[in-house]
Amino acid sequence: MGKVSMQALRVFDVAARHCSFKLAAQELNISATAVSHHISNLESQLDTVLFTRKTREVSLTDAGAFLAKATLSGFSTIESAISALETQAQKLKIQTTSSFAAQFLIPQLRTLTSNYPDLEVEIATGEQLNHDPQAISIRFGEVHKVAQSAQLSLELFNVYGTAENLKKCATQENTKVYIPKWKNPLLPAPPWQQWLQSNEMDHRAFEVVHFDQESYCIDEAIAGSGLAFCSTTLVKHHLANKVLIQSGFCAQPSQLGYYIVSTSASNTQKQTQFIAWLKALFN
Repeated sequence: MGKVSMQALRVFDVAARHCSFKLAAQELNISATAVSHHISNLESQLDTVLFTRKTREVSLTDAGAFLAKATLSGFSTIESAISALETQAQKLKIQTTSSFAAQFLIPQLRTLTSNYPDLEVEIATGEQLNHDPQAISIRFGEVHKVAQSAQLSLELFNVYGTAENLKKCATQENTKVYIPKWKNPLLPAPPWQQWLQSNEMDHRAFEVVHFDQESYCIDEAIAGSGLAFCSTTLVKHHLANKVLIQSGFCAQPSQLGYYIVSTSASNTQKQTQFIAWLKALFN
């Protein structure tokens, strides 16, 4: 294989598809003589006749048909890979949790796209995603288990809500509180009991309702139905817009946070820009 020219194989592949040196020359933008020269050299290198030549047409020999099947598959695979890489360079693909996308990433993307108006962003959400090597994957879990370079946050948890519901909480009047219960049973639970202890609060003052998404807890708090006990990152946008208010109680540290599954995806300029922008938001 080392003595066979890839250019000659490419010329052969096009000529085999058309069964015509003339049409191959037109597609490759070279002369028919050059096509014939490449094919002859390839036949000489392989010591095999690939085409039967007639006055006005050519046809594949059995050996030529065998090679054409391989080149068709091979060049098709190469072209698909090149197309995928070109698409990757043009489009930014993000995989993350539904709550992170809805409550943090999508609102913040407005600033990114205003700085990079030609940037096309595609976001896929779900609690369990098959990792796409061409995507940047942002997950939520025990951040001490990942490399420091991949860590984005170490979350604090607190209660958030409307002024009315926070007042009820402060006086330990019976208050409904929405707490996430992760779909992944291996993750540590939100530090609700620790928060109660550190703030000397009586658990009997709260009616606890669990949702499997922090986003649902936050939505209920915004609606005034009760308080959300959730991570700091997901409420930043709502606090800035004064949609929610943070309680005056001490926030509770946790071992949970957001991280990038693999920074190996950051091999395009757009991916590098995005990761730098994302880390700046957390810093």
